[in-house]
Amino acid sequence: MGGPSVQCAGHSGSQQSRLEGSGRKQNILEGDVCSRHASALMPAEKKHSMGSGPSLLDREDVHVVIVGGGYAGMQLARNLKNKARFTLIDPKEMLYHNVGAVRSCTEPGFAKKILIPYAPTFGENFKQGAVTGIDAAGKTVLLASGETVKYSHLVLATGSTGPFPGKPPDGMTTTAEVTEKSEAVLKLVQAAKNIVIVGGGAVGTEIAGEIATDYKDKEVTLIHPRDKLVNGESSDAFQKRLKEILQGLGVKLVLGERVTNLDQLPTDRVENVTVVTDKGTEISADLVIPCTGLKVNSMAYKDSLASSMEDNGSLKVNNFFEVQGTEGIYAIGDCTNIPETKMAYRAGMHADLLAKNILAQETGGTRKEYKPDPFIMVVSVGRKAGLGQKGTSLLPEFVVRMLKARDMMTGRYWKEMGQKLPR
Repeated sequence: MGGPSVQCAGHSGSQQSRLEGSGRKQNILEGDVCSRHASALMPAEKKHSMGSGPSLLDREDVHVVIVGGGYAGMQLARNLKNKARFTLIDPKEMLYHNVGAVRSCTEPGFAKKILIPYAPTFGENFKQGAVTGIDAAGKTVLLASGETVKYSHLVLATGSTGPFPGKPPDGMTTTAEVTEKSEAVLKLVQAAKNIVIVGGGAVGTEIAGEIATDYKDKEVTLIHPRDKLVNGESSDAFQKRLKEILQGLGVKLVLGERVTNLDQLPTDRVENVTVVTDKGTEISADLVIPCTGLKVNSMAYKDSLASSMEDNGSLKVNNFFEVQGTEGIYAIGDCTNIPETKMAYRAGMHADLLAKNILAQETGGTRKEYKPDPFIMVVSVGRKAGLGQKGTSLLPEFVVRMLKARDMMTGRYWKEMGQKLPR
């Protein structure tokens, strides 16, 4: 069997006193700026809390079934907790915190921080299993085990799939399996000398930053078929600064070139190979990490809701997240066709609004339409740097460092799940 595949000078007393005073003022300023940007970057606990609004717990006819426990599904379940009967269904026993997964490939022991078990948070409201079909007429979902679950409201939050570590490995459903996979990839990174990362989206860019920050003795090359890294909608100023940070870490950028022999390159071991691009560029490597994009995870509904799908597998939804041509079926997160950058931040916004709308609809209230925020992008570049853009403006870099790069938001998500971050 093959090894693990990587799919992814001092001051006088008076001077010092003045400097310390200035530092305190700066810290206060930074704290104020940080708090203002925090609400824009990641809707924190107070925004995610449903408060003391209406409850449907006494309604036996209301049972919300959530398929998929990623950022959208997990957040919706949190919002419905103590508000309505619900069942969260996911093939895995834990949330895979993919926002922080890139660091598990460079920092020993970090893998345990990105795997948050569902059961301690949701108890009997969590069911581990894979949904394979939907009976819309009978308002029932079918699991691979043969079990059926009835629903009044069905929410599809199946997310997307892609190469590890940006997404969990296919078929791995336990903390032990994914931890073993992460540690094996970490060993490959530690053993390699010339690492080529194929794909300069958010995951590829962040992996390059992580490796170049933690392992300065390694050659790191990032190859991307377009001239803009991470996201084509980002500004020229964002791109210029991002490339400066990466190159300052020693990352070599090969942009506007597509790798042509990726299928022939091993990704599960350290081995000397040559990576070839469509421009004829040849790059020596002993470890290749593919980060080549995401696909909508439509396995749970592709046969049942084919007429409601776009060609890429995403579900057609209206501004209330209702799936086109269905009744009582909703979709949130990466599996929707909403024209916006797919992010954990936005998945949480979908979940917040849908929870409020379900409660409003069932208690005679008024639903609100979803209106996408302006463009937003936040990327960490190792543990000491980060860059963000909201609308057309760059975010203060120290804000991104504090909110994301420092701990990859692990503390935040363990707290949201009501559990203690492992050390």
